[in-house]
Amino acid sequence: MDHVINAVARQAKDRGEPCYLVGGTIRDILLNRDLLIQDLDFVTKEDPKDFVESLLKTLEGKLIPIDKEKRLYRIQLKEGLALDFTQMEGEGIEEDLGKRDLTISAMAYPMEAPWPLEEEYIIDPFGGRGDIEKRRVRHIREEAFEEDPLRLIRAPRLMCQLRFNMAEETIQAIRKHAHLLKKVAGERITHELFLILQQDKTYHFLTFMDKKLNILNKIFPEIENMKEIGECKYHVVDSWTHSVYTVKVAESVIYAQGYFEDHIRQAYEEHSRELISGTHRRIDLIKLGALFHDIGKPSAKKVDTTGRTRFRGHEITGAELVKEYAERLKWSKKESALLYKYVAQHMTPLVLYKNNDVSGKTLYKFFTEAGKETLDLLLIALADIVSTRKLLDPYEEMGMFKVHVEYIANNYITRYKPLEDITGIITGREVMEIVNLPESTFVGEVLEDLKKAMFFGHIPSHKGGALKYLKKNYPVKAQKAEK
Repeated sequence: MDHVINAVARQAKDRGEPCYLVGGTIRDILLNRDLLIQDLDFVTKEDPKDFVESLLKTLEGKLIPIDKEKRLYRIQLKEGLALDFTQMEGEGIEEDLGKRDLTISAMAYPMEAPWPLEEEYIIDPFGGRGDIEKRRVRHIREEAFEEDPLRLIRAPRLMCQLRFNMAEETIQAIRKHAHLLKKVAGERITHELFLILQQDKTYHFLTFMDKKLNILNKIFPEIENMKEIGECKYHVVDSWTHSVYTVKVAESVIYAQGYFEDHIRQAYEEHSRELISGTHRRIDLIKLGALFHDIGKPSAKKVDTTGRTRFRGHEITGAELVKEYAERLKWSKKESALLYKYVAQHMTPLVLYKNNDVSGKTLYKFFTEAGKETLDLLLIALADIVSTRKLLDPYEEMGMFKVHVEYIANNYITRYKPLEDITGIITGREVMEIVNLPESTFVGEVLEDLKKAMFFGHIPSHKGGALKYLKKNYPVKAQKAEK
């Protein structure tokens, strides 16, 4: 990063033009978060277009005009760092900084000052350094939230990432303008939301955004209905409180050392790190699945003839709601499908437990339907049951259901997962040649028969076992293929 700053400083000096490093970079340097810096923001006195084009003669990168009307240009360096340049708003740098939202993002460093950064040269008209020392997020002016309502969620996102507190006056300002969040484009909200999901203790910040800031229900309106229902024979709290607690339990399990047996823990760690879409990881989606697993309860609520409240079918109505959220917030098709499956099938592990049925046949059916989301569903189900029972009795031993989940997870990891993609053992093309079949859906049925035979231990899980099975079960066609 130093060579980039020095190149910008030389450019500013050669042109005799004021240029400032601004925003989050200064904050992150003061917090010793230098290694996390991925972009640098600069402000120039004049239109930065010529400045940027000249700078590209000394830096290897690509010029990207982000917004010509607002005079915002980006240099994307080959090394991955992004440099954003915009023209100063107002007569001077302090006026420009005053148009920003948070004090910790409203500091500037003149490019004519020494580098590495020396604190005495920082321009800090709104006390950003003091707020960093107090580990506090504080706004500069309420109008900033009206100008760009995304800042209503950006503030708690920064609070979450930095592990800061929030000033009371900022809490009240966000509550006052919370309704404006409904006007923000879904993809912009999603970007901020997933940055929060990527942190540990997400449940704490979800609670803060709900209870203190009153903004979460502007993103997910069904939350308000969830707060009105849910208390029944098995739940002592409302559905929303239970759901947030389920996220807490899921996080405590996934981040815990020694909760599961080592090979299961390692499988979960590897599985949960998988990138699903862009920078969104599987664990981020699992947290959302835990949060939304009961979102269908308000629409499924029924009171039977005995006066007992029931929520039959809530997993399906909930899955449909999640699909609507995914569409509005511009989640990818893969993310939408995963969340639908999480909500629609989250009851299955509990049903197997109640039926005391973990037979090979039942597990194979579950694994086939759950697919690669098997471990996800087991974790959500475990968190669901633990959060339910712990609120009923904080001292209850949950060992039996944990053993149940571990048993299913172990069967999936050791028996089913190696066969999930059977083409690693034998391909459809090879089956067609051996059994002398034309290309058709029947080839898929043969591969499924092979997978099932291997899972139940009827044949060895290697090509030799597959060939032997084919010749025994499809003898006429196999013999023709041999001739």
